[in-house]
This record gives sequence, C-alpha cells and structure tokens, in this order.
Amino acid sequence: METAAIKALLEKYWQAETTVEEEQILAAYFKSPEVDAGLRPYADLFAYFEEESRISPGPDFESRILQAVTPVRYFHSGIIAAAATVLIAIAGLFLFQPAKPTRNPGAVAKTTGSQATGNSATGSQATTNAAAALISDTYDDPEQALAAVRHALLIASVHLNEGRKQISNK
Repeated sequence: METAAIKALLEKYWQAETTVEEEQILAAYFKSPEVDAGLRPYADLFAYFEEESRISPGPDFESRILQAVTPVRYFHSGIIAAAATVLIAIAGLFLFQPAKPTRNPGAVAKTTGSQATGNSATGSQATTNAAAALISDTYDDPEQALAAVRHALLIASVHLNEGRKQISNK
C-alpha cells in the first residue's frame, strides 16, 4: 500500500474517525515487513495493540472480582442504611414537632359570633375561648390597625393588577 494512503489513514485514526476495516488495514500494513522507514515507530504501537488483544483475564477472573467487590458492597449498603436512618430521624424532628400556638384572627370572630347567636355548646365554646386567649392585639389604636390593613390590601391589589396586566398582554 502507498505511504501517502497509510499516512492519511493514520491521520483519520488519530482523529478517531476510522472504521473497523480501515483499522484492520493499518494493522495488516504495520505487521508486514514492507513498512516505510518513517512509519516504523507506529509498527511497534500496532504490535503492542495486537499483543494486548490476546491477553485474557483467566478462568477465575469473575470469582476474584466478586471477592474484591462483595465486602465493599456490604460496607456501602451499611453506610447508606445508617445515613438513611439519620436522615429520617432529622426529618422526624422537624416534621413532627408539637404545634406552637399561633395567632388566629378568625378565632375572635368565631367567639363573638357564637356568643351573639346564643350557641351554648360547651366543647366548641371552650375551644373558641382558648383560641381567643392566645390572640393578642398588635395595635392599641384601632385607627393604626385600620391603616395597616388598608396598606396591606393596597399592596396586594397592586400586585394582583400587575399579574392581570401580564396575563392580558400574553
């Protein structure tokens, strides 16, 4: 085969663009005694590839691999189980905390509504009175409270209107 054609195949080979047939042509060329003097270093490389392709792992290869991997597998599964246990415990601490008393403004309305209608159900009244006891006013002046509510509603209205504009523009 021509040296120019072999050099072109070598360029394709180094770019990993050769086919299996082209690689076989290269291997056959470098195995032959008529290798060009400038390409002799590549002959050693292809001879090495051929020699390495003949090496087999041996009959007990699988058993040696399994012996080497098995303790690691059990070790990793133990670590994973321990990590999962710790993660579940931490999640349990955050998810199953006792409920903290919260301020519920609706409880005041329920209390006054049930007293106004004359509802005398002791169970619901006790619950409502307990909820009302947890609520404390943030404002001493009703005018300040009304101004704060108006301000919050104004902000909400502005954001809702911005959302409507974005939806209607699409």
